[in-house]
Amino acid sequence: MKKVGALGKLQKKCDTQMQIKNKKRHKKCEACGGPNQVAHHWIEKSRSSNLRYNEDNLIPLCHSCHSKIHNVFGNNIMGGLNIAEIIIKKRGKKWKERMEGEGRITIKVNKAHYEKILSEYEQIT
Repeated sequence: MKKVGALGKLQKKCDTQMQIKNKKRHKKCEACGGPNQVAHHWIEKSRSSNLRYNEDNLIPLCHSCHSKIHNVFGNNIMGGLNIAEIIIKKRGKKWKERMEGEGRITIKVNKAHYEKILSEYEQIT
């Protein structure tokens, strides 16, 4: 079993709050219009700590569309490419390019960073 340190616990709290706030902010899936169930990171969390909690990088999706978009690179049988295309069409190529650029920015992730994120989420009603 993997041990999670204090920093990992703070990150998990932030991730949980991000998902809760996403569901409050967005009622519909951006791809199909169904109920929003999850915030999908356009630029993956593993690729960019800078965009992990950036609202512009979060796409409200239903579980079905979220599953499809994760299959875009494996095979396109489930329609993941279509979901990505819908998002890019709605948000625009400039948004996509901006996310790619901001995704390359590295930030220091520490206790103060996560506490700041939690504080910001607490202010959102």
